Amino acid sequence: MKLKQSFVSDKLLLSISRCILQTVFLCLIAFCMALHPQASSPGRWSALKQRYIRSKRVDRLIFVKYRGRSKADFLMYKKTAQGRWKKLIRCSAYVGQNGIGKKREGDKKTPTGTFNFTIAFGIKKNPGTSIRYKKLNPYLYWSSRRKDYNRLVDSRKAKGVSGEHLIRYKPHYNYAINIDYNPKNIYGKGSAIFLHCRGNHPYTAGCIAIPQKHMKKVLRNATANTKICIYRK
Repeated sequence: MKLKQSFVSDKLLLSISRCILQTVFLCLIAFCMALHPQASSPGRWSALKQRYIRSKRVDRLIFVKYRGRSKADFLMYKKTAQGRWKKLIRCSAYVGQNGIGKKREGDKKTPTGTFNFTIAFGIKKNPGTSIRYKKLNPYLYWSSRRKDYNRLVDSRKAKGVSGEHLIRYKPHYNYAINIDYNPKNIYGKGSAIFLHCRGNHPYTAGCIAIPQKHMKKVLRNATANTKICIYRK
């Protein structure tokens, strides 16, 4: 009888130990997800395709798949009349020097999430985009001051403006599109987040940079119904 009781006790203890280990394991997973909310879950990209293929308000998809450091894969898709996604562009891209997951101005990170495009602009003339395009002149700035933070402003109308003097960023802003990160223009949250042409450095200050030939193609194919999705690969 004592031997049987001992066997039952050992079995019960083993079962309890397994439950404790499972609970600890699940807690560790939850803790890691809390630390890295931008981490990609399996099937994220397929889920995004499925979600937006049903939406009448989205006809283009851009994926920026972060690979680590300041590197990413860039893909652009067009929705066909048959209700499928057709790949238009695939190339490498550079993101922020400190990766993704932007929290504040100056952290040198690219925002994580799904965003829209607002306005396109460039040092060069409009390559044929349907998005509103602004040809740059010496008076245009993307403001970093509190008064008109994260907005395109004309220094002739906004005296004392500070921020990016756009026409000076060549070849980066030969062609560019603004991403609607921080649309409420909260001061200090981050500004001037663009998709633009690649420069000499293998990173950006928080934007996304691709080769100029691909940037021109993006502009020619982008619409007001384009979504850009930036996540860990």
